[in-house]
Amino acid sequence: MKKLTVIVSALLVLACSTAFAEAGGDDVTSVGIIPFGYSDDNARWISGKLSDFLMDNLETSEDFVLISEDDLEDAFEDIGFDPDQFKYGVPPDMIVDAGTGMGADLIVFGFVVPGGGDQYQVLWNIVVVSSNNTISPAPSMVVKNTDPVKELAETIVSEINGQVGARADESLNMARYHSVNGTWNSAITSYLQVLEVDPEHIDAMNELAAIYMKSDVDSVSRAEEMFNNILVIDPVNSPALSGLGKVALAAGDNEAAKDYFDQAIAADPDNTAAYSGLATAYTAMGMTDEAITSFETALVSNPDNLQARYALGLLYAELGNYTDAIPHIEAILEARPEYNNLRLKLASAYSEIGDYGSAADNAIIVLDSTPDDTDLALFVAQYEAKAGRTSDAVARLNSIIASSGSRQAYLMLATVYRDSGQRGSMQGVFNRLHSAYPGDPVANYMVGAFYYQSGSSKARVSELVSSNVSTWESAISELRSAVTFLNQVTGYRASQAQNMVSAAQNAISLCEEKIDRVNRYSQ
Repeated sequence: MKKLTVIVSALLVLACSTAFAEAGGDDVTSVGIIPFGYSDDNARWISGKLSDFLMDNLETSEDFVLISEDDLEDAFEDIGFDPDQFKYGVPPDMIVDAGTGMGADLIVFGFVVPGGGDQYQVLWNIVVVSSNNTISPAPSMVVKNTDPVKELAETIVSEINGQVGARADESLNMARYHSVNGTWNSAITSYLQVLEVDPEHIDAMNELAAIYMKSDVDSVSRAEEMFNNILVIDPVNSPALSGLGKVALAAGDNEAAKDYFDQAIAADPDNTAAYSGLATAYTAMGMTDEAITSFETALVSNPDNLQARYALGLLYAELGNYTDAIPHIEAILEARPEYNNLRLKLASAYSEIGDYGSAADNAIIVLDSTPDDTDLALFVAQYEAKAGRTSDAVARLNSIIASSGSRQAYLMLATVYRDSGQRGSMQGVFNRLHSAYPGDPVANYMVGAFYYQSGSSKARVSELVSSNVSTWESAISELRSAVTFLNQVTGYRASQAQNMVSAAQNAISLCEEKIDRVNRYSQ
């Protein structure tokens, strides 16, 4: 059964939520303060004052819930650590164990040491308990004085969420950079770093799961686990529900997929991916008519439902009904002109119905936004050539050759000249290709194959009449050129090249026999 190619274009929001959900349901963070370690009496005074001021600030903050000093000490005693030893510092692994026991989201700890003169250096750290991740901001300098210590405590409290969020943002931006460049292993590593800092970062979880779903990553089970983790945090998260629909499709459970996509649409009627997935599920179950009816009904009740129109356009295109697909796709692009993948789908649909001019026009729009995309430029040139815009196609192909030296552009340019009857220009292109890639086996193979295909086509002309002699003579000339180039091919293509050489020599003999027979019959 056919399956839809899901084309989804969405803007990624580079914002990071840094709050941790407390069991009570409010978006606040529970924080424990371990008295800072110290090395002398002055450092002990600073540590004591700093702890008091930190607790005061946390108690009055709307973003945090302070874990009481008694609860904190009890938690450390439960794991066998004497709170009287805080002055010497605490092993990070014990902090995580104690933090888990007291239900903390974050634990702040540090050390106060002499910094020279009357200055003391305060090294402070934040432990994210759920991920066992420690964040160490830049140390601060302070003197033994109440006001500077109080100001430092205010600064630390104000920076707690910022430090956690900044670490998550940094990793998230790096993950998205790697994702855009298709370096999946690096992207996965960076997304996991985000989740080490903020284990409930839903955007990172959804984006990481989407990478796991990619065919060249193929970690569907990990994607499923990630989507389910999201639903524990947010049971009506539409992207996660849609993601589980894709997981179900991959497993061949189309009915379950349909149910997930229905839930995703109910949670977010603007989830384009869910509509596309629902169309895929319908199609996989052989319920094409039901799918069309479902989406058309949605459009009747709400003509502005772009998501239903999107899915319907893709569905018609998948079924080969390009005439009906085009108006729906155009309606989406009118509202979302930045959907480049969908515009390329529209260009392909126009090409399928023979409207190569419209195909070229739409492909050019995409090319204007990605001018360095050589493969797309080749498609545009092909559309232009088929639309009869020979001069535009020639100019574009020459531009591609000048900028990239593309062998494919040389061959396509030769084809354009051939189809427009400019055989001399075609030969000139081959000469240029041969000069650009002297002795290059790929170039020789491409040119040889071109001559072989053209000569073989002419050789197949069978009617033994005098008017066909020139065609067979042209075929012989082209097939001999093919043999010349193909005999120079080395490497893994050599076997294929020699097969064509044998076929070309047979075709030459056949053409010579046809010419001889016609000449004898005409005497």
